[in-house]
Amino acid sequence: MTPAGTAFPDVWTWLRAAVPVDLGWRNIVFSLRTAAAAVMALAAAYWLQLDDPQWAALTVYLLAQPTAGAAVAKGAFRVAGTLLGAAAGLVILTLWSQAPLPLVGSLALWLGFCFTQAGLSRNYTSYSFLLAGYTALLVGLGGASAPADAWHLAVDRTAEIILGIVFVTAMSVLVFPVYAGDVLRGQLAVLFGRLCHYGAVALQPVTPITAFAPLRREMVEAVVKFDALRSYTLFEAPEMRASDAGLRRMTREFLRVLAVARGLYLRLDEFAVEGAGPVADRLRPAMADVAALLERLAADPSAFTDTRRVRAQLLAARVALNAAGAELEAMAGQVPFLALANGVLILRRAGDLLHGLSMVMVSQAASLRPTGPLALRGLATLAAPKTARPPPVMAPAQRWEARLAGLRAGLLLLAMCGFWAATEWTSGFNAAAGLAVLLFFAVNQDRPGALGLSFLICAGLGMAAAYGAMVFVLPRIEGFEALALFLMLVLFPAGLMAGTPALALAGTAFGAYFVAELGTGNVFRPDEAGFLNASLATLFGMGAALVLLNLFPITSRASRRQLWNTTLGARLPQAARGVRHERAILREIVGALADLLPRLALARPGEDEYLRGTLGAASTALELGRLRRLLGAPELAEETRALIALFLDRFAAELAGFPEAGSALPARVAAAEALAQATQAGLAGLALPAGSKAAGLNLRAGASLRFIVDRFDIDRAYLLHAFGEG
Repeated sequence: MTPAGTAFPDVWTWLRAAVPVDLGWRNIVFSLRTAAAAVMALAAAYWLQLDDPQWAALTVYLLAQPTAGAAVAKGAFRVAGTLLGAAAGLVILTLWSQAPLPLVGSLALWLGFCFTQAGLSRNYTSYSFLLAGYTALLVGLGGASAPADAWHLAVDRTAEIILGIVFVTAMSVLVFPVYAGDVLRGQLAVLFGRLCHYGAVALQPVTPITAFAPLRREMVEAVVKFDALRSYTLFEAPEMRASDAGLRRMTREFLRVLAVARGLYLRLDEFAVEGAGPVADRLRPAMADVAALLERLAADPSAFTDTRRVRAQLLAARVALNAAGAELEAMAGQVPFLALANGVLILRRAGDLLHGLSMVMVSQAASLRPTGPLALRGLATLAAPKTARPPPVMAPAQRWEARLAGLRAGLLLLAMCGFWAATEWTSGFNAAAGLAVLLFFAVNQDRPGALGLSFLICAGLGMAAAYGAMVFVLPRIEGFEALALFLMLVLFPAGLMAGTPALALAGTAFGAYFVAELGTGNVFRPDEAGFLNASLATLFGMGAALVLLNLFPITSRASRRQLWNTTLGARLPQAARGVRHERAILREIVGALADLLPRLALARPGEDEYLRGTLGAASTALELGRLRRLLGAPELAEETRALIALFLDRFAAELAGFPEAGSALPARVAAAEALAQATQAGLAGLALPAGSKAAGLNLRAGASLRFIVDRFDIDRAYLLHAFGEG
């Protein structure tokens, strides 16, 4: 039996766990101002006597964003997409108003074109193209039954959407605004702290892999969110300037740190099993010092803003690691070679980890600098790049995926319209509109099913709530003031959900379809049969879209395959041959991976293996470049030089053959692995003077070979192209 006085807290705890809504004051303000914006937009639409005023309130919830920059960005692109789509719909309707087949065919072509361009774009540019396709569909199909009213429909729909944009943007900017510049800086500081903690955890081999792997996934998800956040900082104020190259570099640096930390964790874990006597005795305190520094930085909220101090500390730690490495190199010839090479590798990778964290600090200092009265604006100005750089080039596979997604969208619209015509369904327009809405989730997403199903369910709940309100509440309401109060009460919890990241989609869907289906027209004419038909048709269209998207999936598998091909078949051989600097190659690999990150489902083992393998390949480029540059050291023993040169040439040739190997790939991988192992054994077997410079350089080469050999165990699934592409 529950003790007296504890029942309510237990229920509250259960509710918070079941529905983890953010009840912080900022989210409460966000919910209130979003509901107020919807009510004001509705009032303005009434005043202008627009035919469907509820579309103004619907737009508010579709645009609801916690930060001002996000609202302005999304609003600006929505206006552009809406105007373009309305114009296209009118043109198509003018040309084919009396010819149903060409009309539907033209709309399908336009929808396919817009979805293709959305797939070729990112963030709110992509969103603009989606709106252009959707608005043309509404105008073209909606006006087909009464072509003479098509211009009126287009103007009204555009005006209603723009009203929603104006009010939600004004409320976001004027009422307790949260600027993306502030959020960006805060997110950078939080990410830096979490990266430091992640690195400290990686340096502790007692951490079980079951705890380390989820932490790494959380870090990758945080990097994805940061990359999305940087896209709309430009839209907050005229003085806001985005150095896209600099901020993209931040994303690459984050991923590099994650890659190095993972390799360190695995190497330290194996090293603890191997033991190594004096090597372990020297290594242990060095790693403990670095881990302690990283934990201090992770716990210091001012660390990210004190760039000079933190970089000095990181540099001092790297100097200490270099000194420890020199001590290990001096043991060459006195301690077993493999144990020493392992120790040198660990110290070098720990130095790479500290260098990566330092480069994060450098990138933020170069990309973000405050201007203007921060007390008034709370903004950070993003410095423009010093030299113009061409935009990133999209891989051919990504272009084909976008075209296929556009083709699929057009064909699905044709199928739905064909079903509509064959059944003479009076609510077929609603089904086509519902299908188009769910198609949004298929752009730049590999698996839209889970998101789409969640949206469909919450939209259905919003419709059910609207039906209840239409039957039981609206007939008892007199005057707009009472309606406004009712809407505020109902939309407040929807806004709380929309402002909670984990529930944002559910809150948006519920709020949007509640106000869209409530029947808040200029004259209250309840039509229960019409409401049910329209709602069920919309849900049918959404459900049909989900089924068809699963039957005809278009994923990033071709892009992943192409990145695998270019990484192993071209970029790593270039690093081995010294054609290009290894850090430039590393940046290219990590940059291409960053573009794919939002489409990877890391909870799936195969896609997690792909991420880990690609990051491991990027680090391999670094070690291959180090080996190539080592050949230029005058103190290098000729025996070592010959072994390294032969290995690099043959290893590059083996890697270059991976993409075309087909069924012979396992044999190719085995040959490359045997080559690396033989070279490592050859370096270990050289009899060089103990403690000499030549012995130390030979040990460095052995450390790089040890890292490369490790990849064949740790990332074998990736090398064998067995990471699952479905």
